[in-house]
Amino acid sequence: MGLRLKNARSKLGLSQLAAADVLGINRGTLAAWEKGDQPANASALAVLAGHGLDVQYVITGRRGRVSSRGDEETIFVPLFSATGSMGPGNELLTEDVILGDVPVSRAWLGQHLPRSRPEALQLVHAYGDSMAGTLNSGDFALVDTDQRVADVDGVYVLQAGGQLFIKRVTRKMDGSHEVSSDNPNVKTVDMLNGSQQVRICGRVVYGWNGRRL
Repeated sequence: MGLRLKNARSKLGLSQLAAADVLGINRGTLAAWEKGDQPANASALAVLAGHGLDVQYVITGRRGRVSSRGDEETIFVPLFSATGSMGPGNELLTEDVILGDVPVSRAWLGQHLPRSRPEALQLVHAYGDSMAGTLNSGDFALVDTDQRVADVDGVYVLQAGGQLFIKRVTRKMDGSHEVSSDNPNVKTVDMLNGSQQVRICGRVVYGWNGRRL
């Protein structure tokens, strides 16, 4: 994704220094994003999108194209700048900010996600290492927001304490839920028995790295 960000930034006619100034960050941070050493900040993509950045290309490698909203073969999935942390957690934005709409073919959704209602899908940026191997830092998670109850074991977006988390949730025989990480090097486990203030925002059904979850 870093190289695509560099190419998209160059296509806008912005030097690395000029783009860093627009974003209010130092040049070294932008250089690290473009080298792939660090994942690009979702809010930065939102700013650059306002300057004409092709967000779809940066995320998926596919060039954005003009498509009619009435095209029955295409569904537009909103990409939110809210970040789901796979580590300590990131504070929620005060409001949802949409970076843009990513066009996805209904045929692809029907083939890969036949049980998901297309209109319920959202893309969020994943950050952190605790789910490495399933979702890596910098990946984008396709979330089915219809699935607000963890009645199926899987990876979910959770809201707790003003933060968003992306974690694996497993239902236990006693009705409680185990919340854990997939990376064995940073394994964490918490138990939810209904007394905690945790809201399920949706189930991650596809990682934008080619992995269905």
